[in-house]
Amino acid sequence: MLDNKNPIGGITLSHGQCDMNRQRMIQPEGMQFSTVLIISFHPLFITKLDRAFHIRCMYREIVQAVSSGIEVSAIATQAVEYEYPFPNCIYTIRRDEIDGPILKYARVGEQIVHRWECLSDVYGLLVHNCYVEDGQGEKQIIIDENGCHTDRAVLGDPTYVESLNMAYRESLVFKFADRVIVRFQCQIRLCIKDAGGCIGITPPMCSDENEQTNGLFVTTVESIVHHTIKTKNVTDIQSKKRRLMRSPVSERSKHMVDADLISQPVYVLDADDEDGDENSYQLRQGTPEVCVSNTLFSILICIMAIAFLALTASAIWLMHRSSGNTVSEYYKKQYTNHVCALNF
Repeated sequence: MLDNKNPIGGITLSHGQCDMNRQRMIQPEGMQFSTVLIISFHPLFITKLDRAFHIRCMYREIVQAVSSGIEVSAIATQAVEYEYPFPNCIYTIRRDEIDGPILKYARVGEQIVHRWECLSDVYGLLVHNCYVEDGQGEKQIIIDENGCHTDRAVLGDPTYVESLNMAYRESLVFKFADRVIVRFQCQIRLCIKDAGGCIGITPPMCSDENEQTNGLFVTTVESIVHHTIKTKNVTDIQSKKRRLMRSPVSERSKHMVDADLISQPVYVLDADDEDGDENSYQLRQGTPEVCVSNTLFSILICIMAIAFLALTASAIWLMHRSSGNTVSEYYKKQYTNHVCALNF
């Protein structure tokens, strides 16, 4: 349609469709829906006219406090309340170790470390309800609602540091069949550590009964111990006597907040792809490259060819001039000797 001779249009996106992401936010508090909208002008090809828009819709949670007061014949008191600010929490996938570089490209079977962290000493966190996604709507649960693994061959139980504000877990790279991208999404539960507010919430007590071990899966806890922050393994992954349980304290009313964390997307190549392995290595090393268009490349080749021809012509001219001067000097000397002989 036209509005003041300018074309206008609109699009309606429903929640839960078109691969829309749903993420609970801590700060600002509320629910955020996001997706990528691509406007294409050709049914087959990608052209310079195409546009991509990252759409984010934030539904703020309205907190309304209702209070009332009564007069009593008691000593007047003043209540002092303090609310801890919510921390900034991130979920990253690192290469080789807990403090390794953030992963972008990988190959199936390589060593990685999942790292969940909240930048606060006041709150503790519980990692639960984790899914791996292929970026096209398919997903699979890997950590259940209690914070325990569903398949150790894919991802084991998270290991929590002593301060409870960070958890990590080493694993091997995997991917969906016929897919290149994997991404992880987890829920975290925040609890205030003061006065035992995290007791019975985190770390979780996971049972190892009926656990199936995979001979190809290599546990590398020893390599993680040597990282710089020297974390303490609160959840002993070698204990075979743990049982899934909750302390009665966890049933009490506590100030807890749930939020969603999404990792960075990782591009995964097959393990037997040699060319892909070389390309992945070059991408990880970040080798600087200069890309030029075909037109500019042709111009550079022409300039180099002209310069080469000019240098060649100059060299031939100088050689010819030098040889000409030598011949002239020779004939001049012969002529002088002949004249001298006649005079004599």
